Amino acid sequence: MSSNDSGAQDRRETKAAKYLERARAGGEARADYDATQQATEDKTARLKTLRLAKEKADKGL
Repeated sequence: MSSNDSGAQDRRETKAAKYLERARAGGEARADYDATQQATEDKTARLKTLRLAKEKADKGL
């Protein structure tokens, strides 16, 4: 019976390891998504500032 228990334990450990790996990969994917989103927001804000400055300069001419 101990060999059967050993196999069950191995399966539980394998399942737990796979779960932890998926959780880690998901966390990395989320971090990548958040970084990309922040970069997009920063770029949009910078371009808006440049556009408004150009419009203001064009009105002054």
